[in-house]
Amino acid sequence: MTDTGDGSRHRAREARTKCGVGSAAVVLLLLGTLGISTAYGMLLLLPLYVQELGGDEADFGLILSAGMVSAVLCIGALIRFPDFLRPHIVVAIAISLYALGAAGVSLTTQTWTPLIGLGVLLGTAWAVVYTATPMVMSGMVSDEGRATYFGYLTGTQQVGIGVGPVVGRLLVETDLGFRGTFFAAGVVCLVAVALTLCVGMLTPDARTTAGTEKVGGDAPATVPFGAAMGRILRSEAAFSLVMILLFACLFTSMTSFQTTFAGAQGLDFSVYYVTYTVAVILSRFGLSGTAARYDARLIIAAAVSLMALAVASFLLVGSSTLVYAVASAALGLGYGLALPTVQAQAVNVSEESVRSRVLPIAGLLFQAAILGFPLLAGWTIASFGYRALFAVLVSLALVQVGIGWWRFAAARKTRGGEHATSAAS
Repeated sequence: MTDTGDGSRHRAREARTKCGVGSAAVVLLLLGTLGISTAYGMLLLLPLYVQELGGDEADFGLILSAGMVSAVLCIGALIRFPDFLRPHIVVAIAISLYALGAAGVSLTTQTWTPLIGLGVLLGTAWAVVYTATPMVMSGMVSDEGRATYFGYLTGTQQVGIGVGPVVGRLLVETDLGFRGTFFAAGVVCLVAVALTLCVGMLTPDARTTAGTEKVGGDAPATVPFGAAMGRILRSEAAFSLVMILLFACLFTSMTSFQTTFAGAQGLDFSVYYVTYTVAVILSRFGLSGTAARYDARLIIAAAVSLMALAVASFLLVGSSTLVYAVASAALGLGYGLALPTVQAQAVNVSEESVRSRVLPIAGLLFQAAILGFPLLAGWTIASFGYRALFAVLVSLALVQVGIGWWRFAAARKTRGGEHATSAAS
């Protein structure tokens, strides 16, 4: 009896998840991710609230950067002890803390200075969520499906981050105002906590196979922390980690200061978030499967090149809604394709025995920049204006372009040499 096309497609989907992991667990994780990301997006209205309380972009940069040290320490603990708790438990705890921080923001009145303390809680919680959620997904999927499922995960995150400000704006214009909107974000987080905890009930505990390698082909032995770090940093994964750091600088600047940038230009910030989000959905849910058929290094190089052009386009936006929308869409398309591919590449080029530490390291770099770079970005805006900030961002994007095409050329040269050697023999 011959297999039907539907049966073949079903087995292809199953092959991308590990044994014992069903689609229900993946869907619940994505829904929980959508919840916390939407709450995060609603908190992106915080710069406007800071202005209402008498602050400016530099003050908001200080609030956002307040959690950098604590976030680095927490993610450092994840790197050092990646198997201490199941990743979904770590995510659920962090989302709960984010809900607490959102509720605290809703109680802040009169002055913006108490937000510095709450920034520590919010920044740390979001950093752990952003770092540990890919760990949950990575433990559920195979190598072949990792780039695709990372695309689904990060795509869902970007949908929430894009929809959140739009929903928040609608709520702010009601009787809820800023404070009620931030409290609503905390309620959304609680729903996300419940969904994330359900994931653990539907998936096996994979910690016993993480961070181990076979010794003599028999008993597993844990790779020491120092040895694992050395292997990662000496591998091709190091280049992916540098690119992830630069992604964070671009992402946090474009997202965190978008509401105030739009206001300064006389534009509607919803245009950015809607077009950016639609482009991310297209890239991660529509194009990720097609992109997976090609060399990951080529996809990365092409996507970061598009990102660089998009960031440069913001220098030409002025008060044009059309140019604003096109630049936002191009940014979402490039970023949507590039980041999950780079994340998956960092894992796939690493040894099996150290993979449980790769994503926490990526998260550490990403979140250190997410929380630290706004301090520089806010100061740059307050001192020199938005054009100066975009000039800095373009230079960072060009560094990514250089790395991307360099690694693609190097890999192509290596494959060419291997083919020549094979033919000669």
